[in-house]
Amino acid sequence: MYHTPHWYASLRDVGLLWQALGGVVLFWRGLQKREHWRAWCAVFWLAGAVVLFSSRKLGLLGLDHGTNVYLVYALSVALVWAACRVSFSTAWMIGSAGFLAQQICGNLELAFRILPGAAKIMDYSNRIVLLDIVFYLSVYLALWRIFQHNSYQENRDISSLQKNMFSLMATLFSLGFYTVNQYVHGWSSFTEGQLMTNSLYAAIGGVFLLVMQYSLIKQQKLNAEVHSMQAVLYAQGSQWQSSKELTELVNEKYHDLKKIVRGFQGSIDAKYLNELSDAIDAYDDHVKTGNQVADVVLTESRELCRKYGIQFTCFVNGTELNFMEDMDLYFLLKNALDNAIEAVQRLPKEKDRFISLTARRDGEFVCVHTENPCGDVTFVDDLPQTQQDADYHGYGVKSMLSVATKYGGMLSCFAKNGIFYLDVVLVPDQPA
Repeated sequence: MYHTPHWYASLRDVGLLWQALGGVVLFWRGLQKREHWRAWCAVFWLAGAVVLFSSRKLGLLGLDHGTNVYLVYALSVALVWAACRVSFSTAWMIGSAGFLAQQICGNLELAFRILPGAAKIMDYSNRIVLLDIVFYLSVYLALWRIFQHNSYQENRDISSLQKNMFSLMATLFSLGFYTVNQYVHGWSSFTEGQLMTNSLYAAIGGVFLLVMQYSLIKQQKLNAEVHSMQAVLYAQGSQWQSSKELTELVNEKYHDLKKIVRGFQGSIDAKYLNELSDAIDAYDDHVKTGNQVADVVLTESRELCRKYGIQFTCFVNGTELNFMEDMDLYFLLKNALDNAIEAVQRLPKEKDRFISLTARRDGEFVCVHTENPCGDVTFVDDLPQTQQDADYHGYGVKSMLSVATKYGGMLSCFAKNGIFYLDVVLVPDQPA
């Protein structure tokens, strides 16, 4: 292994601090920042470096050979606490994760330096810095790509006990591993093979802890999402029941009024009787497709479109949808049309405002298709994500996807030239 230049060793504490704080930034994306969080970052990055460098030069820390990992670890946790509006448990967890990221990268770099060919390649001062840059950029980028979709958010994901347990394990692993090697075995007594084994063990162990932590966060998010979707589906189920009862009541009263009007024939002027009959007929302006669920949803959606000045067209053969359970069909049509109406509502008045829906049989499949103009749409995992719903793709789309999967089909959507297209394919003969 090549010899470390004296100037590089004297700046090792500062480099370790900056690397650890950079690791912290990888994991605090979902946290709420304080008003002057950038100033706090500058303080920790600059003042921390001055303190570490001065203390090492003047021997104020009382530590012998090696980097001051204890203070760097404490500064990593303190930065999260100072810059973000979080509990101490969260600051400890995120600081530990950032420090683990530094440990993973540092140990992988050490393992590379021990390789026989690396000593010849890297035995120059400027190449040591280049090696640091390449390793930390590549490893941090890989960690960010792996964990970016599972960023932690305060007060939502995992309990304080779970956070503290992870942080304690991370602390014991990283600092305990360093302490044993530094003060019990002594780094100078290690052979190159032992150094290689130790560095790979530390890197793999750090990765394992991060995967364990963020797998737990992902599982907690999925559990929370399931509960939220269940609440939404329950609310929509109640809405369907109310809409069904209201429609039945309107139909009943419509027929009663028609009977009353017919009873007045011959005793009231025919002109006024016809006007009254026409007024009553307006209440019977229901969409009739051959499926009661489709009739209710399409009638309600048409009235909303009239209210908001949206042109609504639908071509639905309801008899082709009779194989679906009432609630499934309601979730599918209701969410598709509600999402479309919401998207069109947000458009400027001068834009085209229309929604079209078709449901028809195509061979062995039943296809439901909607089109509507839209603004900018962001897709994550091929599902639309709205600004109002930054953490999840939208329970409406997910409930439609669940219905499509239940009937052996699929859901796809995309936006092109300002038009949003949604297609749901169902298999009628698929066992529910």
